[in-house]
Amino acid sequence: MIAVISDSHVPNRAPEIPKKIIEKIEEAELVVHCGDLATEKVYQELEQFNEDLIVVKGNCDFFDLPSSETFDREGVRFGVYHGTGIAPRGDHETLLNIARNKLEADILLHGHTHQEEIFREDDALLLNPGSCTGVGGGSARPSEPTMIEIGIEDELEIKLLKLEEEEMKVKRKESYPLQEFKSSKSE
Repeated sequence: MIAVISDSHVPNRAPEIPKKIIEKIEEAELVVHCGDLATEKVYQELEQFNEDLIVVKGNCDFFDLPSSETFDREGVRFGVYHGTGIAPRGDHETLLNIARNKLEADILLHGHTHQEEIFREDDALLLNPGSCTGVGGGSARPSEPTMIEIGIEDELEIKLLKLEEEEMKVKRKESYPLQEFKSSKSE
């Protein structure tokens, strides 16, 4: 399972990443943080929970991180990009262009809007886990902490999880045949 989180903003806007989300991070084969950790200490703590970690730079990260990353799983190419500089925030057309042309990715994991989303257009998928601490940002108001879990076996299974009453609950679940996203882009 791939655990995808974003926009933690610890300690500037939130004291910590909730324990139930940390538990999901510890269970994951890979953890992806789509930026705006806020401090290098958060990166170091995430690395202690799971050393298989991919992190990209957000507009509130003032330490050395890449602006984007790519990785492959089961023939599917994933891109990771925060979303800084996109106007309006979270614009699908711009994000799809980044996924397809800049990162050559089938699936783009992104953040910045603090609003969780699963969006599909043709052969591309945009996944935004929202804020793993539930903090507001931009036009997004504070809400419950959210994250995304990605399972890849016979199909691609996406779960948008929300922390409610100290339990991780499935807010939305989507499944897609894996071959719809397998491409020549992956290695």
